[in-house]
Order: sequence, then C-alpha cells, then structure tokens
Amino acid sequence: MRMWMRKTVCGVVGLLLLSATAFGHWTRPPLPVPAVDAVEATVGSVGCDFTSIREAAAAVPVGSVLRLAGETFTEGGIVLDKDLFIVGAEDGKAIVQASESLETATERVFSVQTGATVVIRNITMRHGHPLGDCPRGGGAIANYGTLWLDRCILSDNIGQCGGALMNRDGIVFAFDSMFLRNESDGGVDSRGVQGMGSGGGIKNVKGEMLLDGCTIADNVARKKGGGIKNCCLATLTMVNCTVSGNACKSGGVHLNGPALIDHCTIAFNTAPFSLGAGVFVNSQSVLRNTIVFGNTMGDVTVEMEEDGALAEFINVWIGDGRTGIGAFTGDPHLGPLAANGGPTWTHLLLPESEAIDAAVSDDEGPDVDQRGFLRPLGNAPDLGAVEVGER
Repeated sequence: MRMWMRKTVCGVVGLLLLSATAFGHWTRPPLPVPAVDAVEATVGSVGCDFTSIREAAAAVPVGSVLRLAGETFTEGGIVLDKDLFIVGAEDGKAIVQASESLETATERVFSVQTGATVVIRNITMRHGHPLGDCPRGGGAIANYGTLWLDRCILSDNIGQCGGALMNRDGIVFAFDSMFLRNESDGGVDSRGVQGMGSGGGIKNVKGEMLLDGCTIADNVARKKGGGIKNCCLATLTMVNCTVSGNACKSGGVHLNGPALIDHCTIAFNTAPFSLGAGVFVNSQSVLRNTIVFGNTMGDVTVEMEEDGALAEFINVWIGDGRTGIGAFTGDPHLGPLAANGGPTWTHLLLPESEAIDAAVSDDEGPDVDQRGFLRPLGNAPDLGAVEVGER
C-alpha cells in the first residue's frame, strides 16, 4: 500500500523530484486497518491465546491482529513473513525485547520479510543486537517488506548499520514514534575487520521511507548519519520531525539519496570533523521551513552531485550562517528536548524566538505540528517541528 500524499497519491520518487513550491497541502497517509473479518488473537502470560509472539505470528492467518498484553516479552529473531497487525496495550506498556539486556543480546527483535505488510502500534522494541551472518543491520527491525510504525519506541539497540531500523529495499511509514539511544557500530566481519557503521538511529539503504511526527535522539553512528542515513538508492520524506543530540563523524541527518525535509528541527548533534554534525547533503533534496542549529563543526554541509544538482533550501534557519544559504541565522532560542505534549519529545521555541511566525505562509506544508497541535496559531506557521503560537 503506497500512499505518499500531497493532495494526490503518487510515488515518492516523483514527489521528491518536484520543486518544493509545487507541493500541495501535506496530508498524512492513513494507517491500514484490519479487514472486518480479520482474526484477532491475544498474546500474554495469563489468559491469552498465545504466550509467544513468534508462535502467534506463525499460527494465525494472513491479515490477523495480534494484541499484546501490557507486559514485557523477551524473545528475539521474530520473523514476520505475512501481513499482520501487532498492537500493544493502549497504556503503552507493551515491551518486546530481544534479550534481558543489550549486553547479552545476539538477535534483533523483528525482521519483516519481502511481500509482507506489517503494522506495529504502541510497542517499545529494545535490546536488539543481531550477530552472526550479514546483514546485521537493524538492531530492532530489519525491513524488506512494507512496515508501518505508529506510536512506537525503538530504544537501546545496536546494529551493524541502522542501530534501530534498517530499511533494505522496502517501504517504511513511521508516525509519532521515537528512536532513542541506539548505535550503529559497523560490526566485525569474519576476518575481524571493523565495519564503518552508519545511521545511528535509522539507515534507509534502498527503498522508500516517510517519517512524520518522529523524534530521533541520542543515537550514535561510528561513521555517517548519527540520527539517520539516507543512501543513494533510497528516498526519504521527513515532516514534523526532531533530530537531536546524535553523535557521528558527519551529518546527524546524512543525505546521499533524494529527500524532502519539511518543518523539522535538527539541533545539538555532534561530530568531530569539519563535515559537520547537522545536515550533510550531496543529493537532489529539498529542505523547507526547517531549523538547523547548534550542531558542532557546522550546521549544514552541501556537496555537489556529479550532474551538478544541488539541494534546495527554502526558508530554512541555519544557525551558524556558514554556508550563506539560510534565510535566517543566529540563535532560534530552542528549549530543551522534553515532553511538551503529544506522543514524542520536542524542542519548544522560546517566547523570544524569531522563528515564531517565520515559516512560508501559504497552502503548503502540514496543518499540524509534531505534537498534533494546529498550524498556524499566529499570523503564519512557525519554523521547525513545533508550533507555539503568536508572539
């Protein structure tokens, strides 16, 4: 099910290669819903149909709904090779972990196989660390099919690439989810050689990915993309997202493939080299109404593609002003990363911020912010992921 929507349904490649000024009003794609006659099964330790997610996923028919009790399930290496809905308790207390601790983990949590469409809601996935044969990316999830994440937390995982999530020739939709404290360590091959390791939180290797309302924070990559790495054969759309406090050698958001970054906040990421820790881009990408600030060794680094195509920056706040391509520079006055309402953590704009009411005021872009609050609340929308209202 491909529903990349800006008034019309289209493929993401076509969407990303349009000029940003041609985009219509942003509408989040609707989550798939189970068929009316879909089988529903409960999973938990007491009084449920199954005690194991792996057992349940293998036993139920295609299109079934697995409802997890609000408890911790310790089981890794769960292969999902059919269409399924996996739903945690509404209180958000369902946890699926590959091991009792990250130190003892040897497997990832889930693998979504080619041809399967899987919807995962209200679940925390943690303590995944796949070892053994390659590819070992995706500490929590390796996706080869079509994956929908809604109100999930992927935390404290390690992957060879994509500390929490690796998308490899699949399609990913992630809404209102957080990717926290994951690591891409590069792994060690059979010769004992240390790999590079990119995409501390997420690596989009090949395929299509949409992130809407997500927070990617405090992840670590051994090389590129402390928060997220988008490879040259992949396409990425990020709307109303926060990328904060990630560490890497270059680019908290590292874009080798085409991307659209709209109304995002990319702040306080760290890197030791001059390529910078904010955004590194050498693809035909668009950044619009976005704040990039407080990232060490440079907020934005742009490299030209071989065909001469450059990234397009539309009404972007680039704090250090080093590149001369930002519409705004200086300090946008961001509050700390915190629970400011809504399902994910955000940086609020402080009352003195000049980013308030500074976004392009037209019919483009999202009509809500990362928290689900309406845009605009003042004379025009605010820059970044959060709308705070009129000054």
